[in-house]
Amino acid sequence: MGFSNDAIMQRRRISAYTALLVVFGLILAGRLAYLQIFEHGRYMVQASNEHTRKYEVPAKRGELFVHDGDQISPIALNQTLKLVYADPRYVTDKTGAASKLAGVLGGDPKSYLDKLNNGIEYAILAERVPSNVADKVKALKLAGVALTDRDYRSYPEGQLAAQAVGFVDFDGHGQYGIEGYLESALAGTPGKFASKTDAYGIPIATAKNVVKPAVDGSSYVLTIDRNVQAMAEQELADQIKKVNAKSGSIVVMDPSNGAVRAMANYPTFDPGNYGAVKDYSVFVNEAVSSQFEPGSGMKVFTMAAGLDQHKVKPDTTYTDPGCYQVDGRKVCDAAGDKPGPGKTMTVVLRDSLNTGVMFVLRMLGTDPNEFTLVGKKMLFAYFTNHFGFGVRTGIEQSNEAAGSVQSPTNAAGNNVTYANMAFGQGMSVTMIQMVSAMAAVANGGRLYQARVVDGTMAYDGTVRSQPAKILADHVISPSAATDLNTMLQVVVQHGSGYLAGLANPGYKIAGKTGTAQIPKPDGTGYIDGANIGSFVGFAPADNPKFVVMVRINEPSVNCDGAQCGYAEYTTVPVFGDVCKWLFKYYGIPPSA
Repeated sequence: MGFSNDAIMQRRRISAYTALLVVFGLILAGRLAYLQIFEHGRYMVQASNEHTRKYEVPAKRGELFVHDGDQISPIALNQTLKLVYADPRYVTDKTGAASKLAGVLGGDPKSYLDKLNNGIEYAILAERVPSNVADKVKALKLAGVALTDRDYRSYPEGQLAAQAVGFVDFDGHGQYGIEGYLESALAGTPGKFASKTDAYGIPIATAKNVVKPAVDGSSYVLTIDRNVQAMAEQELADQIKKVNAKSGSIVVMDPSNGAVRAMANYPTFDPGNYGAVKDYSVFVNEAVSSQFEPGSGMKVFTMAAGLDQHKVKPDTTYTDPGCYQVDGRKVCDAAGDKPGPGKTMTVVLRDSLNTGVMFVLRMLGTDPNEFTLVGKKMLFAYFTNHFGFGVRTGIEQSNEAAGSVQSPTNAAGNNVTYANMAFGQGMSVTMIQMVSAMAAVANGGRLYQARVVDGTMAYDGTVRSQPAKILADHVISPSAATDLNTMLQVVVQHGSGYLAGLANPGYKIAGKTGTAQIPKPDGTGYIDGANIGSFVGFAPADNPKFVVMVRINEPSVNCDGAQCGYAEYTTVPVFGDVCKWLFKYYGIPPSA
């Protein structure tokens, strides 16, 4: 029996379909074999990545402490709060989650939704969340949303030593002060954590989790005494308001080791609320970052060079001409000083005679009637190599300035420059340089590195002290330091520092005022009517325990009807009051 044409066609179609299925099966089997044999490793990694999350384990930031008499007190601590974050891949209802989070955390639901939509694997939803609010977030049980502990910086003393301490910004980085200078050491090193997760992105405990522990930052004890600091800040603020000044600073240092006990600036700010500051210049520690012409305070160090080189003695006399003719220009004493013969070097400091220190500069050279290159080189060496002007002190503060001391040459105008530098004009210094240099005079000739770090604090609270560093062991001879000490006492007893002496009867105090003009920004001269007043000194002069410098910027010349534009009236009263307080605080009896 033969088959019909239809049956034959149907058999052919079945055979064709069977062949196609066989071919397709062979292709599928080949593809599966290829994936299992040749692509096995790649897909294993991909599968692992789908269920593995990598985390950065934050390091704990080191904390800062200050002295509080015989105790240690915190000034910068870590406050543990919660951070709310999400992996948007696992948030199934982003709109609903954003609405619920806003109901608990506050704010606009749209901001949370934007973060969830824009995030890929990690989106920070809220920071600084207290534990009671964190519990409410946790109770929402939102897929892909989690909480973790995070340390945030807090400053329990508020504005105290704000510029010296600095602050930690929103991104967790130290800015300004010691927070900025020691950022790396304080921040530590973050760890790493790679964890297996479930379908909702929740970590699963497994031995295959990879952990690299974080290395916490170091904690430090500062040399600052909170009681001295608080007093200095109050005295400074009161005086600036009284004389209607633009700003000011105070530094208190221990001359036996270079440790700074107080470093205050006004205006100031609260490091815990730095975001409220409108004028960012308030963040700057003016005591180390602001360069200024020191004026007559520099006469101390010009005189030190002359005494140490045996070119002058305290009773050496000269004839005060009122002005010296220097390369065709007159360089004169201040208005009101009377020229005449028989002026001693002690009187030069007492009456702050410009021509007197120009006389010393001439004596340092090879011709007492001229400003010679030898004399200029000698003065330059004392200013820089001996006393440390023109170079950074190395104090642990961000943005320390170096100041500027002109090199000695015989170029046109250099003699005029050096004549002015002898009494503190035509050069720039910082307060911390002035205080360190005066400390070397106070202690008999040893220059210490200025410092605000006293040591490191271990986790158990023990402190490992940092030794003082000597930069120069023979700045001037002990005999020169003794002579200069006595001369500076005369400034307080009978000169421009007399108000400090009146405030502290029975105590021996040494120091020197300085009133300097302020250069115009374009370098074309000085600003009319504007000045910087300063006083730097030490006490008790017969056994110095502290060096203090006060600086007042741009005081009003008409305040309270007095001539308070001069350092004698702006800075000396503050210095005297600070000394009075320190004598009591340290239990120092009067000399007589």
